[in-house]
Amino acid sequence: MENEVPKNTTRGALIGSGQLGQDRDELTSAQVGQWLVLSRTSAHFFDLDAMLVTRIPGYEAIEMITDGGRELRSIEGCRVGESGLWTMEPMLGERDIEYRWHQSTEIVRIVEVLGLDQLPGLPDPA
Repeated sequence: MENEVPKNTTRGALIGSGQLGQDRDELTSAQVGQWLVLSRTSAHFFDLDAMLVTRIPGYEAIEMITDGGRELRSIEGCRVGESGLWTMEPMLGERDIEYRWHQSTEIVRIVEVLGLDQLPGLPDPA
């Protein structure tokens, strides 16, 4: 099937020693845990316990200022088959910005990730 994403697409390449859990059709800020959201062009990691989000751009995806990880402000929409939309808190020094937002391409998979020490895409703690 053309739109089907193989269950092992992210094994090793993005989640390292983490394990994939259950798939969901929708992600909301009321949930807890760590989640991988695959869109048509990128991988997005959400840690809803720490309220953090990172993005790893895929092949030919445009790099964005928010890729390196941000404090998650809200999830406005994150459902399989639809474009995702979430907001993030500004970084220190971004004084004139109330918040940053991200709109993803169509989401093809949402899956819980178990056992990650740190979200991929975040700088290593010093």
